[in-house]
Amino acid sequence: MIEINLLPSGEKRRPARRAGGGRKLPSLPAYSGDPYMSGLGVFALLVFLGLGFLYWRVDIRKAELQVRLEKEVADSTTLTGTIDLVQRLSARQDTIEKKIDVIRSVDERRYVWPHIMDEVSRSIPPYTWLTKLAAAEDDASADTGGAKRAGPVFSLEGNTGSTQALTRFMKNLEASPFITGVTLVTSEQTVTEGRSYQKFTLEARWETPDSSFIETVPVIVVD
Repeated sequence: MIEINLLPSGEKRRPARRAGGGRKLPSLPAYSGDPYMSGLGVFALLVFLGLGFLYWRVDIRKAELQVRLEKEVADSTTLTGTIDLVQRLSARQDTIEKKIDVIRSVDERRYVWPHIMDEVSRSIPPYTWLTKLAAAEDDASADTGGAKRAGPVFSLEGNTGSTQALTRFMKNLEASPFITGVTLVTSEQTVTEGRSYQKFTLEARWETPDSSFIETVPVIVVD
């Protein structure tokens, strides 16, 4: 088959256009490889990761502190109840100790008056007799100057045939380890039915003797 070139001389046939107009797509700029920009991007990434890690740690720490706070509140509630219980028990203990002190004081003094009457009866000389023995003040009086409680003060009223007998009676009372502070309150000469005698009133105080003076006697005597 013979082809004839009808175009002017010197011109070549233009290549046929491709579908789509034959235009080339613009190309992306090539990566220049700048190290500064690369380092900046890595730094930004590290900062982002660091902030994320810190937020995660803060969240975990917050949860731990919340749990600890709840535990401390529970412990504080329990401790408050325990303190209240201890205070109530302490107040009850003080009350019990006061009652025990009263009971101990009563127990220590239960033989005081039997001892007083026994010592007085031993001290009475001949021609002397008593008409009254009574407490002069409350038995619960205490000596605030020391731990040892003072004994009761008692009074004696009676009659005697002579002043010498009264003097001897007072000396006998003072010689007792259970009696102290014997004092003559009144003394009066009296005549009844032609007989002269002396009325007197004495005061004295009970004292706790040394244990070596106390005599023990069995309650039940076995034959």
